[in-house]
Amino acid sequence: MKHLIIGNSAAGTAAAEAIRENDPTAEIVMLSKDATFFSRCQLHLVASGKRPSAKTRFVPQNWAEHYGIEVRFGQHATAVNALQKKVLCSHGENIDYDRLLLATGASSLTPPIEGIEGPGVFGLRNLEDAEGIYKQIMGRRHVAIIGAGLVGCELAEALVEAGHTSVTIIEIAPHPLPLQLEERTGERMLRLMVDHGIDMICRDSVTAILRDSQGEPTAVRLKTGREIPADLVVCAAGVRPNIDLFAPLGAIGHRGIVIDSGGRTSVPDIFAAGDVTESCDSTVGRVMPSAIWPAARRQGRVAGINMSGGDESLTEHTGLKTSAVLCGTPLVSLGPVFDPHPSWQKQIYEHTDSRGRLCTKVCYSDQNGSLAAAVLWGDISLSGLYAEAIIHKHPLGDLAPSAIPDYRLQAVV
Repeated sequence: MKHLIIGNSAAGTAAAEAIRENDPTAEIVMLSKDATFFSRCQLHLVASGKRPSAKTRFVPQNWAEHYGIEVRFGQHATAVNALQKKVLCSHGENIDYDRLLLATGASSLTPPIEGIEGPGVFGLRNLEDAEGIYKQIMGRRHVAIIGAGLVGCELAEALVEAGHTSVTIIEIAPHPLPLQLEERTGERMLRLMVDHGIDMICRDSVTAILRDSQGEPTAVRLKTGREIPADLVVCAAGVRPNIDLFAPLGAIGHRGIVIDSGGRTSVPDIFAAGDVTESCDSTVGRVMPSAIWPAARRQGRVAGINMSGGDESLTEHTGLKTSAVLCGTPLVSLGPVFDPHPSWQKQIYEHTDSRGRLCTKVCYSDQNGSLAAAVLWGDISLSGLYAEAIIHKHPLGDLAPSAIPDYRLQAVV
């Protein structure tokens, strides 16, 4: 049995490991357009100079040899012939397969902004982006980041901590992390980032990148008419799943390749996993992307087991889970905090911990009293139990902060 895996990140490596564990004699070939293995979760550290590229590798140096995998770096697939079970590579070679996994990930989304194409403007999705930012940023004075999602916020914090004094984030939403935080915690994060030395502009958007006669960025123009100095611009306004290989073949959802609980696509013997996919999210019960590293690993492992003759299903699966530490504050977001149903009851609990730090728990319960979403700010020690309650639709019950001993606790109505 010959397995071909396109993509070498979280989903692709997890699938390859599962195939080898399930079938010691299988032939496994992995194609990667990248030059090495790296963790996208650490790209902001490379861009700011806080971590060298080599330190972002997430598998051991002998990983491919240990699992008996032929890894072809610097090659990408250009077309899939599902009838003949062949993949055309960028080098002109056709590779046969018995089972194919598409783990092609996603690319930085480029908004329709005047002047966005050209030097001095970067995404932050691969090592080339991160290294390009680092190489150029030393000679630049003003950095503008488009988008205050997790990528933009982590990058801004890392740049400020590395000594860059003019870092501005422009976000169309009222506060940073609009997909992870509700109003109260979002406003608090806004103040925290400003106190950290980051210039925050919310409720506005970039309409143009202004350039000098040499084509270098000089400023960004906002919808409100303001012009913000910027000689380096990073676009962190979302991602686009890399569906081009599969789009002519089978079912595409709202954004990604639709897969079932076993990682199967609508085309026989073609599986998919990771950021390129859409699958049923356990917290909301509908098909949607799940673009987080742990979800990609789980999807890849399940797909790998099934590709090699096993029978595994993805359970308790969600991409609506974010864990981060920003400006010294740990936080966890669970469920559709960004889109609560109007019928849900919202409860906010605040307390101080043993060191006098303010901690907040925002809990949403649905019409049946089941926990539907939550934000944990400061104290995240019970985040795993909150996640289980949301997935299994359990009531808040003993997890209610009033049932937990605290130094000072009050429900905020």
